[in-house]
Amino acid sequence: MDRQTTLWRHRDFLLLWSGQTVSQVGARVTVVALPLLAVTELAATPWQTGLLVAAETAAFLVLGLPAGALVDRLRRRPLMIAADLARCALLLLVPLAWWFGVVGFPLLVAVALAAGAATVFFDIGYQSVLPSVVGRAGLVEANAKLETTRAGGDAVGPALGGGLVQAVGAAAALLVDALSYLVSAVLLARMRSPEPTPQPAGTALRTEVVEGLRYVLGHPTLRPIALCTATSNLFAGVMEAVTVVYLSRELGLAAGVIGLLIAAGGVGGLLGALAAAPIIARLGRGRVTALSLLLTAP
Repeated sequence: MDRQTTLWRHRDFLLLWSGQTVSQVGARVTVVALPLLAVTELAATPWQTGLLVAAETAAFLVLGLPAGALVDRLRRRPLMIAADLARCALLLLVPLAWWFGVVGFPLLVAVALAAGAATVFFDIGYQSVLPSVVGRAGLVEANAKLETTRAGGDAVGPALGGGLVQAVGAAAALLVDALSYLVSAVLLARMRSPEPTPQPAGTALRTEVVEGLRYVLGHPTLRPIALCTATSNLFAGVMEAVTVVYLSRELGLAAGVIGLLIAAGGVGGLLGALAAAPIIARLGRGRVTALSLLLTAP
């Protein structure tokens, strides 16, 4: 069997991949719908919009390291299913509150915080469960397929989200994301690949976190990569916090147009992912990493 086609016939990987694809598209719908709900319906200030964006990603900063150590102690697939169901329930709260006329900005922040925490555990879980599903030989192909659909979700999701917000309203558009997580949970529940039994923890959770942090910060290659990524994400968050406010209030654009503009960045990311391999082969990973940042910022 051709090595590049094996995963097209791998039942459990196709279930995992399908669930991840659906939830990625749904999550990108929320990237447009949630801030538009705050800006257009709740008259959120730029400060509040920034707080909402921060709430969506705060869990990655606060829980990222301890969650990684904790996931090692648990079975991944039940954890991922629980995270999907939690995100589904959380996002359903917003349209329900809207229909009953009790939605407010604090609810949006609380939902963003809690859903972000569930996303941290899901993302770490699916990265950890992948080797037991496809084996070491299939990791490269599996990661390539997962990354392609992630980039595709970045392109399709915002456009779909903007169109839905314009057609049915921002609160109702969040139902798409909630449904996507439910579909993902159902697909994961149908997987049959056995997971290795988690090994009992040999050290305290805090000790493992500190050891991992020391290793990264003490590594001559990982340290600059981590600091570079942190800096890049910081200022990307600054831009994301004001983008919807600027496009909606300053330029007066409709929700559908805002979704298309945000989706354009996803299309660029998808094209970059497709072109990355030959460019890296010609120029090298380190040089491409530096040049991409230098070209993107201007």
